Amino acid sequence: MESIITLEQQKRPWVVAHRGYRAKYPENTLAAFEAAISVEADMIELDVCLTRDRVPVVIHDKALDRTTDGKGLVSEHTLAEIQKLDAGSWFNAEFKEESIPTLEEVMLKIRGRITVNIEIKPESFEAPAPADAIETQVCKLVEMLGMADSVLISSFEHFFFARIQRWYREQKKLTALRVAPLQEAPIDDEIAVALCRRQKAYSYHPDESLVTRSLIQMLKADGYQIFPYTINDEKRMEQLIRWGVSGIISDEPERLVKVIRRLQS
Repeated sequence: MESIITLEQQKRPWVVAHRGYRAKYPENTLAAFEAAISVEADMIELDVCLTRDRVPVVIHDKALDRTTDGKGLVSEHTLAEIQKLDAGSWFNAEFKEESIPTLEEVMLKIRGRITVNIEIKPESFEAPAPADAIETQVCKLVEMLGMADSVLISSFEHFFFARIQRWYREQKKLTALRVAPLQEAPIDDEIAVALCRRQKAYSYHPDESLVTRSLIQMLKADGYQIFPYTINDEKRMEQLIRWGVSGIISDEPERLVKVIRRLQS
């Protein structure tokens, strides 16, 4: 079974397929995830939001307009309404059969085949947290499927992480899911490391424009992985690999695999 522990034993960066194989398939669809697996990505990255009837579905935007033939907010539509939408034709007519999958649907499809980075969208954060808050639903699903060792949770909303860790304490489990703060605004390297400590992070996921050799060294010296997003340019891939990143989040997982193999040879 694919697990994060297995990936840690590799002597190369991880290939993280951003929203699946996004460059050649409609993002966050089963087709994109299957394609990422077929080109030997190590992990898929996906996004989750809640429907009106509070089901976690896999879509990046809070609105349906960009990647489906629907209109309006995801949170204003029921799962039944969302499942009727075409989530592939916007990309190419050959994908007209693709729909917005539920998180459970994706997890069942990929279980044992690839690891997964679940990004919980900030728009789904609720204060105070209801019993069926999205982060709680994610934790319950992961545990029900026995996938804790294959899952990494990331978000720009860092308050999710304390809630996840609290849920695991309440379940009297020894370890919680691995978490990773996303960061798009510039911050000092020392603050980035302090953020990881405060959030009890497994890894740090900054915008690639923020990544320097010194940041990578500081994070790794403190025991943290670093996975920058979103790198599709081969020269930048090579630079970050030579600097020692733990992995790269890319729309072009096949290209990244080839770059890694070329550098290894």
